[in-house]
Amino acid sequence: MKKILLLTTLLCFVCTMAEGQVLKGHVYDAQTNEPLIGVNITSRIKGIDVGTITDMDGAYELPLTEGGVEVSFSYIGYEAQQIPLVMGRSETTVKNMYMKISSLLMDEVVVSAGRFEQKLSDITVSMDLLKASDIRRQTPTDLTTSLNTLPGVDVNDRQPSIRGGGGWTYSVGARSLILVDGLSALNPGSGDINWNTIPMEQVEQVEVMKGASSVLYGSSALNGVINVRTARPGLTPKTNIRAYVGIYGDAKDEDYQWSSKSFWKEGKYGVTPVLRNSLLSGIRQPIYEGLDVTHSRRIGNFDVTGGMNLFTDEGYRQDGYNKRFRLGGNLTYHQPDMGENIMNYGFNINLLSNKYGDFFLWRSPKEVYQPSPVSNMGREGNIFYIDPFFNFTNPEKNTSHKIKGRVYYRGDNIMKPNAGKSALEILGNMGTDANALMGMVSDLQNGNLSAFDAIWQPILQGDLNGGINAGIGILDQIFPSASAADYMDLISWVMNNGLPNLSSIGNGELPNDLIPWLSNSMYSKEEEVLINKNYTYYLDYQFNKKFDGGAQITAGTTYERMRSDSRTTGLHNSDNAAVFFQYDHRFWDRLGVSAGVRAEYYRVDEHYREAETKLFGTSIPVKPIVRMGLNYQLADYSYLRASFGQGYRYPSLTEKYARRDIGGIGVYPNNEVKAEKGMNAEVGFKQGYKFGPVQGMFDIAGFYTQYTDMIEFRFGVFDNETNDYISNTADLLQMIAAGNTPGFGAQFYNVSKAQIYGAEISTFGNVVLNKDQDLTFNIGYVYLEPRDVDYKKINEREAEYTDPLQMKEKSNTGKYLKYRQKHSAKASLDYRWKRLSLGTNLNWKSKFLAVDYLMVDERPESKGTLIDHIRSMLYGYADGENLTDYWIRTNKGHFTMDLRTGVSVTKEVQFRFIINNLLNTEYSYRPMAVAAPRTYVVQLNIEF
Repeated sequence: MKKILLLTTLLCFVCTMAEGQVLKGHVYDAQTNEPLIGVNITSRIKGIDVGTITDMDGAYELPLTEGGVEVSFSYIGYEAQQIPLVMGRSETTVKNMYMKISSLLMDEVVVSAGRFEQKLSDITVSMDLLKASDIRRQTPTDLTTSLNTLPGVDVNDRQPSIRGGGGWTYSVGARSLILVDGLSALNPGSGDINWNTIPMEQVEQVEVMKGASSVLYGSSALNGVINVRTARPGLTPKTNIRAYVGIYGDAKDEDYQWSSKSFWKEGKYGVTPVLRNSLLSGIRQPIYEGLDVTHSRRIGNFDVTGGMNLFTDEGYRQDGYNKRFRLGGNLTYHQPDMGENIMNYGFNINLLSNKYGDFFLWRSPKEVYQPSPVSNMGREGNIFYIDPFFNFTNPEKNTSHKIKGRVYYRGDNIMKPNAGKSALEILGNMGTDANALMGMVSDLQNGNLSAFDAIWQPILQGDLNGGINAGIGILDQIFPSASAADYMDLISWVMNNGLPNLSSIGNGELPNDLIPWLSNSMYSKEEEVLINKNYTYYLDYQFNKKFDGGAQITAGTTYERMRSDSRTTGLHNSDNAAVFFQYDHRFWDRLGVSAGVRAEYYRVDEHYREAETKLFGTSIPVKPIVRMGLNYQLADYSYLRASFGQGYRYPSLTEKYARRDIGGIGVYPNNEVKAEKGMNAEVGFKQGYKFGPVQGMFDIAGFYTQYTDMIEFRFGVFDNETNDYISNTADLLQMIAAGNTPGFGAQFYNVSKAQIYGAEISTFGNVVLNKDQDLTFNIGYVYLEPRDVDYKKINEREAEYTDPLQMKEKSNTGKYLKYRQKHSAKASLDYRWKRLSLGTNLNWKSKFLAVDYLMVDERPESKGTLIDHIRSMLYGYADGENLTDYWIRTNKGHFTMDLRTGVSVTKEVQFRFIINNLLNTEYSYRPMAVAAPRTYVVQLNIEF
């Protein structure tokens, strides 16, 4: 009987619907008048929900029953609307809707947390957002400037770190994954990020997810994800032009000045901006200039977006230049006549041609913006990739399919930014005493080595420092005005050019190749160019299904094939395949539950067990990880969240196989490096608030991160033939006796466990005083405890070191990890009054807790050792101060302030003037990397 009644009800309903009452129309954005795609339109008729969604033109058509009905329009990120209607028999009603973007900041839409659209308030992890307007206000040259304004996010020497998870490892192997529209922007092979590839001119929103995210995104998401989402066009064509010029001011210490008015005329800059030879030809300081052009429009069923960027930066540091040309865009075709289904496909494309130089060792504490000759390096090359995609959505079944691919090519040349000095220039700077030099040569020809007894005798008696001091005394007689940096110039020149054959000196004869060698010494020598090529192919499939009752699943698979042919790492092939699954459920419209799992396979060459895992005593070549999270709405605009996630990062080819010399400093391979593993747990509370004209969101979170097998680098002496690490003098002498050549440099390896825990407090929002005045703000503070779990064992072991070649791990005996700071506070404020605007960035950080031992030794009792002499030679010694002295004096925390002002000349034209580092604060973001001095920037933005 019940079945008959149900059937009768359904038949009546169908018959009623068939009578022809229809509501139709379009749904638009109330501010831009652009059509909204995928808006949910529903109505409840006789206890049954009926609905539809808008198509690519924002159009909809919904059959209704006769009489009074209520229709709901909902779209994530917009204010929901309900309208009552009275439908007459066979009536067709046309109703166009204009939906407003939700004024509640908690309704911001994000996709990174679950790989589908969610409200910011509903996610189970901490996330920060950067809007396109936020980025434009900063006038950045790349994304790092804007990222550094977010609480808990730091980019140290181009390497991103979230809540202290990254530290600094010479910018190789980022622990935070950078995505552009869901695809990795990290360089395949090296695992680092070339920020020049980020299409800043097309950015719509940047989502920064904090904590391990490898379940959805795989390797390198160990510390978090930075996802850059580019803008898509609407019906109205839009063009944006941004031009800017920056001028680096003078540092507080005038000794740091390295350029002059005629510097650019002499061709000493690595690159030349267009305005350098015209409008800005009289400016002494280095400059940079940029031009962005973007255009987007809809042509029929096609979405078309294109962008171009030109940027040239002479660099505030000598040989720290950057020049890029970037061209890219998107083409999307929306398939018509799909009924309620939505299908689109197309491709993104990006071409980058860039040339840049940099250094990681300065010349001396008085020449902080000038490079040591043994560490400057440049690159010149091209990156090209095309990303085809296909999307299909079936609203009736609540399913979607997304396929993304990539074909990637990178080719670059590694070289020195300049040819360096000739031997004659170097010897002239050293004040060479020709008579003393010829006297030493004469002693060598006659076999008289008594002058060197002062060196050998102390060494033979175990007094290494005495021998070194005696050698320095002899050199001072020959080079009376030489500095430590001058000696490094000479050592670097000899390493690059060699010495004449000295074997004949013992017979009283001059070397046969002396004349050609002397001829070469008059000129600088171009370093050999190393060519690297990388080919990568990537495919990602994602399936999404929503169920009645609030459940949703996200599942998919990825595959990546890479071929790297590099003079640095050699020829290598790798394969990476993974499957992932995530389940999300919203109970009672208050409790959100999320859980996911991923299994990944990775191999390099013939090593098929890079991802090896022990399971029930058996090793399998797969890495499984899990994540889970909760989000509970306690009250209106009050949300409690908790999450746990595992992560991992495979070592890059550079970390495993790199072998090359940078002017005398070597990089040595270690194919025993294993993948890093980690986990992250977090508890957080988010509260929306509104007090009169003030509305915003407050967030507090406590977090805990743990790493094992962290990949760091160690410095020391290596065997150039076997690449073995030499940790004591006996092994060094044995190596030399075997005829092998020693080298000095660094090597990546796995170190001890690490724990990072702390808290983050932040708030952002706006104050709308009236239609002419408003204030936006973003303020945050982060407290970190970045601990080395095994620091006591390490200190006990290092306390027994007696050999001068035994290297310690870090600059002090404390419990903290290297390159982290305990306290960080940031604020970004922008005030608008009519057409005028005024804004500032405030940033305060406490001191670095520890750095590398080879760079700095903060132990007061450790002075006058062999390593001290090496440091003085490598890093310079000026006016009685070396790097350790400089670091101890300046590493006390710092405060910086940026100031910006702007005017909207018309609705389409905006002009901005910015002063970065207003107080001209001198600070380092790592040893020997002193930040830019006060910089003046002018920007013009035109939008039509």
